[in-house]
Amino acid sequence: MNKLGKQLKSTNWVHIVILCVLVLYAVLLLVPAAWTIMSSFKSVDEWDWDNNYFGFPNEFSFDNYVAAYKYFNVRTETDGRQVFMPEQFLYSLLYAGGCAIAATLTPCIVAYAVARLHNKFGKVIYTIVIIAMALPIVGSLPSEIQMAKATGLYGHIWGQWIMKMNFLGVYFLVFHAQFKAIPMDYTEAAQIDGASNFAIMTNVIMPLAWSTISAVLLLNFITYWNDYQIPMIYIKDYPVLAYGMFSFYQSTETAIQSVPVKLAGILLMAIPIIIMFAVFNKKLMVNLSVGGIKG
Repeated sequence: MNKLGKQLKSTNWVHIVILCVLVLYAVLLLVPAAWTIMSSFKSVDEWDWDNNYFGFPNEFSFDNYVAAYKYFNVRTETDGRQVFMPEQFLYSLLYAGGCAIAATLTPCIVAYAVARLHNKFGKVIYTIVIIAMALPIVGSLPSEIQMAKATGLYGHIWGQWIMKMNFLGVYFLVFHAQFKAIPMDYTEAAQIDGASNFAIMTNVIMPLAWSTISAVLLLNFITYWNDYQIPMIYIKDYPVLAYGMFSFYQSTETAIQSVPVKLAGILLMAIPIIIMFAVFNKKLMVNLSVGGIKG
């Protein structure tokens, strides 16, 4: 009994320490977010002259958001036209959505073929993925740009969709492990019913792995939504919100030099991601396993 009591006390202390670390981590994440939101509502005079950097706003003002929306624009290099926030939002949806779908479905389908079909090329593909992840590939951007220009992919959003259709990366391993964990009984039962390999993949196996697929899709979407370097290089005539944020931050306009206005611009860009995470939070965090084999 004494040993059991000591073990319970030791376990309780471990849980308390872990809880304290997690609470501290949550505070470190929430405090900067709360400070950003509060500071975005402070007036320029309150920030610059009253030096109210950490307190609550004396008066909540949306002038910063109006100014950020007005000056959140990018001038294209080809024709010199100004692209404002609504158009940037559309380009962001097209770029991030298309690239996320391409970068998710491609490794998903290849991983399914390697994990479930057991063909002789499966081990070769798996080895190629491991080697590609282990070898540092640097200095490939100039050759990629030349290839994109030669194939007509440069300067088009759909060209980025095609360039993201590769199965190399960690998500291939994630999908491979997910498909390996699904019992072969599902496949055998579908084959007895006369289902083709494509029907088994789309109607049987992928629905069972939908939680993993949707999580990877969301992570890819967030990655491409926040990406400004690739759009700035490949699709200069279609500036996305992340590129607009970069241009907004670098702007020398007097009206947006104040920190609260900059923070308001950051929050305007982050609103779609916050809404998406709030909507799909429960579906992505809860990993359900549904059985369908009759005993």
